[in-house]
Amino acid sequence: MTVRRVPQAPASGIGALHRTVARRSGPLLCSGLLDSWPARTAWSPAALVERHGERRVTALLDLPDTGVLFPQDQRRYERELSFGEFVEQMESAGSSAPCYLAYQRAHEIFDPADCDFASLVPPDGHPTDTRVWIGSAGTRSMLHSDLKDNFFCQLWGEKSVTLLAWRDSRAAYPFPDNLVNSQVDLAVPDMRRFPRLKHAVLHHVRMGPGDLLYIPRGWWHDIRAHTTSVSVNHWFGRPLGVAQYLALLGALGPEYWKATARDFIEHGLLRRTESTQFFFSPPSTGKRLYDALRFGDFSRGNDPSSS
Repeated sequence: MTVRRVPQAPASGIGALHRTVARRSGPLLCSGLLDSWPARTAWSPAALVERHGERRVTALLDLPDTGVLFPQDQRRYERELSFGEFVEQMESAGSSAPCYLAYQRAHEIFDPADCDFASLVPPDGHPTDTRVWIGSAGTRSMLHSDLKDNFFCQLWGEKSVTLLAWRDSRAAYPFPDNLVNSQVDLAVPDMRRFPRLKHAVLHHVRMGPGDLLYIPRGWWHDIRAHTTSVSVNHWFGRPLGVAQYLALLGALGPEYWKATARDFIEHGLLRRTESTQFFFSPPSTGKRLYDALRFGDFSRGNDPSSS
């Protein structure tokens, strides 16, 4: 397994960012690009409590610190509390029981003008979506793949991101029933169980306040917080479509075909509820294909701008 540093744009990195996004040539770190954003100061934990402390939120508390899947359904970790109470919990949480206010739509909580994404990417007719992630040290978004291009922005604290190219998806060992979530825990990679990892090329970066990371659509990424952290991400552009996932499904073999057929029937035709043991579980591959056939939308229910 080879680990390379994510390329870094020069100090005036907006031109390099635009060129990289246009080519989708790989991830790019733009250090300090967000330093002038109001969110850099307005979204510190203390400032957020002062402005939004009484707001009711649903957060994930006492999360596991190991393993790829939740040992229980995600709903078992959800608690409703005030934002101020959440920040108190977050700042006292140990890394062995982290807590997360995650996947929150930014405009539903904070002033969207605090983040100037319009200056980073021109409108292209495709829906966009912006989400906020606030959590303690030890929070993890395990290795997964998103359908859209992504600007991941670090506003407070530090996180590490490890990436794997979409073309190397077989080395990510997706779950048989879900092609966008990996079975691999990169903190403790099991080379015997996942031998293709030996030849994989990973890309790694540690991000601090004011940093922006461009993650091309499809690229696998694993995100871990070293400190109390406030992050925001912005999905944009045309999503990966059914053809790309069918090609991956074909390459993965019969175990994956069987799981996809099962879920096509169970969760598509029969409409049975799916479990949520992934971190913000997406639809299964079988359910996605059902949606593609019935609604013409492979990303229905997972395209972040459609929910």
